[in-house]
Amino acid sequence: MTEAPYAIVTPCFNEEQSVITFLQRLEASLGPTGNAFHVIVVDDSSEDTSLVLLNDFKFNTPLFRLTLLRLKFNVGHQLAIYQGLLYASRIETKNIIIMDSDGEDDPHAIPQVLGMNDYDIVEIKRGKRSEDFTFRLAYRFYKLIFHIITGRNMDYGNYCMISRAIVDRIAHTGFLHLPAYLLKQKGRRAFITYDRDKRIRGKSKLGMKGLLIHAFKSFIEFGEDLLLLFLKLFILISIVLLLIVGNLVYQKFFARTAIPGWFSTVAMELIILAIICLGFFIIGILLLNLIHQQNNRDQQNIYTIIKSE
Repeated sequence: MTEAPYAIVTPCFNEEQSVITFLQRLEASLGPTGNAFHVIVVDDSSEDTSLVLLNDFKFNTPLFRLTLLRLKFNVGHQLAIYQGLLYASRIETKNIIIMDSDGEDDPHAIPQVLGMNDYDIVEIKRGKRSEDFTFRLAYRFYKLIFHIITGRNMDYGNYCMISRAIVDRIAHTGFLHLPAYLLKQKGRRAFITYDRDKRIRGKSKLGMKGLLIHAFKSFIEFGEDLLLLFLKLFILISIVLLLIVGNLVYQKFFARTAIPGWFSTVAMELIILAIICLGFFIIGILLLNLIHQQNNRDQQNIYTIIKSE
């Protein structure tokens, strides 16, 4: 069978209420384009009937090919995407689209990006969100902190189209947080904006706890930037501390003037801050080294091909 020019990687975990409807919507939305698609569903060790339903499902058009991967154990949303991309790196498709299978990533956005094959990364940025006010407020705060630390805007999620070159890079390096990883990559990029659709059925798995974990992983992807920030703070505090100590020595031994009591308090607080910043810097280096070693171990497939037709 000739490989399709486009592959779609979508993770699935306990989506028995939505995944078949999602595939049907995908076919209905993309069938009229006349393009061939290789849909790769990554079942993240679902505990419901998702795997059975997917194994029985067939597309109605020969333009669509379905490959079903089953992970040996549950690894979470981001690593499930990575496993799908690892499989995609071993087939001949040229462009890979990544989207969720719960229905929130509207497939009607895909026809708009199909003509953007010259770009390495095409981001499908979020328009309107359907979450409650508290979640949207927390998400905005996270994006603000992310921008302050990294100098970049986190205004899109996993929904995107990436080139073969980016997929091959991912297969060799791995990631913890795909959107943050893509922000760091060089290459031609473009974007479109599309409103998020409602979930087909069921509740979103990304609550406040999930958002915190999501944020932590994005910061880890920019771990070098965080370490550099702490190193800059340490250097700045050290310079200020040296100036204060120098002034202290001058006032006491040369000017023979009284030393304000707050001088020693400020100096001690700066010493503590310098030690904290240096401590974060050293611990951060050790953690990044451990994460790098873990990524090297994770860069192997843990999937079983259930079907490919």
